[in-house]
Amino acid sequence: MSDKYLYEELKEKAYDYGILKPQIPDFIIDNLKYSLFDWQKRALENFLTYEDIRQKENVVAPLHLMFNMATGTGKTLVMAALILYYYKKGHRNFIFFVNQNNIVDKTENNFVNKSHSKYQFKQNIVIDDKTVQIKKVETFSQRSGDIQIKFTSIHKLHNAVYTAKENSVFLEELQKQDLIMLGDEAHHFNATTKKNGLVKLDLNLELAENASQDDIEKSWENTVIQKILKKGKDKQDTKNSNALLEFTATIPKDQSVDDKYKPKTVYKFALEDFLNAGYTKEINLISSTLNKKDRILSVLLLNWYRHGIALKYNVPNFKPVILFRSKLIEESKKDFEDFLTLLEKLKPQDFDFLNTIDRSFFEGKNIFEKGQSRILAMVKFIKAEKIKMSEIVEWIKYNFSERNCIITNSKENKAKTKESTTEDQEKLLNSLEDMNNHIRAIFTVKRLTEGWDVLNLFDIVRLYEGRDEGHDKKTGERKAGDSTISEIQLIGRGVRYCPFLYQDKEANRRKFDNELENPMRVLEEFNFHCFDDNRGHYIDELKRELKRKGLIKDNRISKKFGVKQEFKDSEFYKTVKIFLNHKNDY
Repeated sequence: MSDKYLYEELKEKAYDYGILKPQIPDFIIDNLKYSLFDWQKRALENFLTYEDIRQKENVVAPLHLMFNMATGTGKTLVMAALILYYYKKGHRNFIFFVNQNNIVDKTENNFVNKSHSKYQFKQNIVIDDKTVQIKKVETFSQRSGDIQIKFTSIHKLHNAVYTAKENSVFLEELQKQDLIMLGDEAHHFNATTKKNGLVKLDLNLELAENASQDDIEKSWENTVIQKILKKGKDKQDTKNSNALLEFTATIPKDQSVDDKYKPKTVYKFALEDFLNAGYTKEINLISSTLNKKDRILSVLLLNWYRHGIALKYNVPNFKPVILFRSKLIEESKKDFEDFLTLLEKLKPQDFDFLNTIDRSFFEGKNIFEKGQSRILAMVKFIKAEKIKMSEIVEWIKYNFSERNCIITNSKENKAKTKESTTEDQEKLLNSLEDMNNHIRAIFTVKRLTEGWDVLNLFDIVRLYEGRDEGHDKKTGERKAGDSTISEIQLIGRGVRYCPFLYQDKEANRRKFDNELENPMRVLEEFNFHCFDDNRGHYIDELKRELKRKGLIKDNRISKKFGVKQEFKDSEFYKTVKIFLNHKNDY
């Protein structure tokens, strides 16, 4: 097996076969609602190149590829482009699946609901002078000339395969079809691979409604790969036109999973690449010893401040959203109730704690190290604009009233381990950027760590304390705890850039990286707020993991200066510190 990923070998293989760089066909470009970014174009170009290579090599096996693309890079638009590509090739039957039902519903709207704000196609899809419809189906019709998509979860797909029911897609029918399968959040599909290498588990049984996530994931290798993709055949001796296209932001750090995906990963665009390209918010970690109430109030003030800056510089319809994260479901419910009570009784004097932050700066304390400089800028803005705190209090009370908040637990939900939202709440969560969407704050535990598509999330507030860092059993190195990993996933949701027009600058890209004092930078920053116990253990753990992923930079610069040995041996060297001054001309 090659040590290189597929995308690393494409250029050389294409050169050997005399394959030129492909052009993305007009029938794709003309039928997508949105223009493709450079990285989306490269993903499709890699795919088209590999298709040409397979044709040269006369491959009869089904296609199985991985697109390893960061959250927010537009995987769904790439999927839409691939659907159009396969339709043009003669395919009509598509299956979209993921591990969570709520993600299935969200993607269904993106592909089928023309009135949805995030619908991916033009209102009228025209290919070869024919108008093409996209239809949601439960079973595939052989007489349809349109694009038919079955939306399902791994759980439902497994049971549909092994349980023949009226109006259900079952195994015998699937194996007669030429199918294009799109799997999102694909890092969940590898429980079998991680635990058993590439051994397939033959799960010829129906999964219970309350089946564990682990049991659901175990069905992946056998149900989807063996039974559907390969049509139940170990050896592919005749042409199999099926394709399985997996998408994920994160491939599990497991050697067997890595080995499995090396020959399948046709494109990789990590969150680090996305951030460096300037198409994300900057990440700012804010730690403080403020109690929970004051932390919440400081974030509400920052929300007001962003709104005020947007108004001052004529950025319309700018609606920043806050996510409050609790550790447990019961705690989340109480945090939500306490929040509503806090707002009901809110008065200007509740913000007196700002004087402490202001005073800390002038006393030379490490306010910049703790990420609190933006709060300082906000305090200065209030003073400079001569805004009364009573006006801010009224604004906060109105904008964060109960109607404008969502908790990812419906009132009817009695479960202590499972979060639940209503259909109406789901619609609001998946359209937060819309002008008529009134939601300003979200209270959750883990419900939104995956599959959540949001641009205007600017603050995540960790309402609980403590950490669960461990050590790797093999290496002994420090290992991030589950809570830290899930919080990094949430940060991945929050860093998506919220586009706005300003002068002649690109709407979807950061505009003020080289203007550190520009107040509009606050519209391009994502903040993660947590408690600081003055030892900084949790924030250090989080910073370490974010640095490992390249999401924040270590601004420290190390330099070595050589000195003569006799100077090293002197008492002066042993007792006196040496400083290097750098002269700037003004």
